[in-house]
Amino acid sequence: MPNSNNFNLRGYYGGTFDPIHQGHLQLALYVQNYCQLSQLDLLPCHIPPHRAAPGSSSAHRAAMVRLAVAEHPALVINELELNKNQPSFTVDTLRTLKQQHPDDALCFLLGMDSLCSFKSWHQYAEILTLAHLIVLQRPGYDAITGDAPSLLASYQAKDILELRRNSAGKILVLDNPTYNISASQIRGQYQQNQLDPSLQIPAVQQYIEQHQLYR
Repeated sequence: MPNSNNFNLRGYYGGTFDPIHQGHLQLALYVQNYCQLSQLDLLPCHIPPHRAAPGSSSAHRAAMVRLAVAEHPALVINELELNKNQPSFTVDTLRTLKQQHPDDALCFLLGMDSLCSFKSWHQYAEILTLAHLIVLQRPGYDAITGDAPSLLASYQAKDILELRRNSAGKILVLDNPTYNISASQIRGQYQQNQLDPSLQIPAVQQYIEQHQLYR
């Protein structure tokens, strides 16, 4: 039974992070601060089920995430999915995380683009029994498209207090800053040797150059 202000909020931000960049990092910091999460785990995916395999190895991507969060104590890398030799479905990951943290409310971050197609996710309904969804704005997507309207009609939370009062099953849409940058653009910049320093995380950029990634 939900208890007022009784659930600790733990956040999880999944992705290939190939490579992690300022867009990822600044969004993670925004969500952690705005939602007052006790911790936000970045979950690099080993084998994504719905997209091409990452261009760099799991070890390299984990190393880059570790460097990116090193100066931010509330952000940590979680290598749960990297230890799997099979596609990482969100519902399976959340089952494991719920076993590890049965008394906390888990909050899974996803973009508005993903919410618009969320009903195509593997066992999407069970995901909402295991966690809340924190939805980030993405350029070109809105809450009136695809699956978003029906999901929000049933599950939308008005504020963060609703997340704290329930163990799972709420969807909170944030009015976050957006960053018109993708990992594929970053990779293209390395291939063309035309880097935009404002999009790079300095320690990650140094690692990429040291290991000659994305050439």
